[in-house]
Amino acid sequence: MPSEFLTFILYLFYGMAFFAIGVSITSRDTRASQLKIASVLWLLALFAYSHAFHEWFELYQSLPSPEFHDQILPLINRLKLILVFVSFSFLLFFGIRVLRIVFPGKEWLFNLLPVTLITGLVIAVFPLPDLLLDENFTLINSRIRNFIGLPAAAFAGLGLILYSRTVTHTSDKGARNFIGAGVALIAYGLLTGVVPSGTHVPLLWNAPIELFRGLSAFVILHFVMNALYTFDEERKLLMEERLARFAKAEKLHALGKLAFGIAHEINNPLTNVSMNVEMLRKDLDGKINQERAMKRLAAIERNLDRASKIARELLAFSTEKEAEFVPISLNDIIRSTLELLGSRKKDYAITVVTADIPAIPAIPWKLEEVLLNILVNAMDATPKNGEITISTHRNNHSLQLKVCDSGCGIPTECLTQVMDPFFTTKEVGQGTGLGLSICYGIMELHGGQIELESLHRHGTTVTLIFPLKGTDNG
Repeated sequence: MPSEFLTFILYLFYGMAFFAIGVSITSRDTRASQLKIASVLWLLALFAYSHAFHEWFELYQSLPSPEFHDQILPLINRLKLILVFVSFSFLLFFGIRVLRIVFPGKEWLFNLLPVTLITGLVIAVFPLPDLLLDENFTLINSRIRNFIGLPAAAFAGLGLILYSRTVTHTSDKGARNFIGAGVALIAYGLLTGVVPSGTHVPLLWNAPIELFRGLSAFVILHFVMNALYTFDEERKLLMEERLARFAKAEKLHALGKLAFGIAHEINNPLTNVSMNVEMLRKDLDGKINQERAMKRLAAIERNLDRASKIARELLAFSTEKEAEFVPISLNDIIRSTLELLGSRKKDYAITVVTADIPAIPAIPWKLEEVLLNILVNAMDATPKNGEITISTHRNNHSLQLKVCDSGCGIPTECLTQVMDPFFTTKEVGQGTGLGLSICYGIMELHGGQIELESLHRHGTTVTLIFPLKGTDNG
C-alpha cells in the first residue's frame, strides 16, 4: 500500500507539473509581443498538456481496482503510445521552430530533421512481429522516447539556450531563465530518452527514474514561468517608450502654443536692431556723431542680447539634457519660465509674489517643464485679462510654489483623475492628457508633491511642495 500510494503521488504531481507549464503559457497574453518566440510557444504548451495527460494515464493504470479489466489494458496502452508520440512531436516541432528563429535561412535543414527522425522511428519499429501485442508496447514506447523524445528535448533545450541571447536587451533575468529552462529540458530528455522507464537508481536510494523525471519537470516549470515574465518586462519597456514619446509630444504641444509669442518676442528686438542699423548707416553717410553712434551700437547690442537670451531659454527647454541636480531657487525657475511664455503672458494679469527662500537641489529644465505645463493649463482655463498669481513661501519643513488662476476650475468628480495619464478635460486635439501626469512624475523625482484645489467655475490652485533637508529644516 505505501508503494502504491507513493506511485500515485509521483504521477499525480509529475502530470501536474507539465499541466502547469501549459497553463502558464496559454494564460499569458503575448499577442502584442515583438519577441519572435511568442509565435511558437503554443507548441510547447501542447507538449506540456499532452504529456500531462500521458502521465495521468500512467497514474490511472497504476490504481489497484477490481473494475480494471484486462480487456481495457490494450486500449490504455495504445492511448499512452499515441500521447507520448504526439507530445514529443509537439516538443520536436517547438525546438525546430526556435532553432529556425535563432538560425534564419536554414529552414531546409530544420525541415529535414523531423522527417529523418520519424523515418528512423518507423525503421526501428517496423520489424517487430506484431505491433499490437502487449509485450511490444514497452519496446515501442522506449523507441519513441529514443528517436523522438531525446532529440526533441535536445533541440528545444538548445534552441532556448541560444535564443536567450536575443532577449538580454529586454531582461537579463529572463535570458537566464530561458537558459535554465533549456538546460532542464535537455536533462529531462536524457532521463526520458536514454534511461528506460521502470529503472531504479541504486546510488540514489534505489529511487525510480520517474521520480527524477518528475523533479526535472518541476525545474522546467520553475524556469519557464520565470522566463515568461520577460513578456511583462517587454510590455513595461514598450509602455515606457510610448509614454516618453507622448511626453515629448506634450512638450511640443506646449511649445506650439508658445511659438507665436516667442516669435513675436524675438521679432521685437530684431526689429529694433534693424532700425538702429539703418539709422547708423545714415549717420555714417553724413557727419559722424560718435556719442550718438555709440548709443546706436549699445541699443543694437542690448537687443541682440535680449533675442539671444530668449532663444537660449527656448532651446534649453526643448532640448533633453543630463538629469543633473544643481542648487537653484524656485524664484529663478519662475523668472525663466515666464521668459519662455513670451508675449502670451501679456494677455493675463499675472502677479508674482516671491519670498526669500533657500536654493534646493533640482533639475532646472524639468522644474521649468512642470511650471510651464501648469501655467499653460491655467491660461487655457482663464479668460483673457483674467488673474493668475504665482507665489513662493517657506514652511518649517518645505518650500511651496503656488499657481492660482481665476478660470473655470475642475469638476469635483474629475479631481481624482487629473493626474492619470491620458485623462484630459480639454477638447479632442487640444491636449494629450499627459501634462499633469508628467508633472507628477517630475515632482516624485525631486522627492516632492503636487496638490490641486479647485472649485468648479471658481478657479484652481496648484501647489508644488519641495521638502527641505539638512540645515534648511529651520
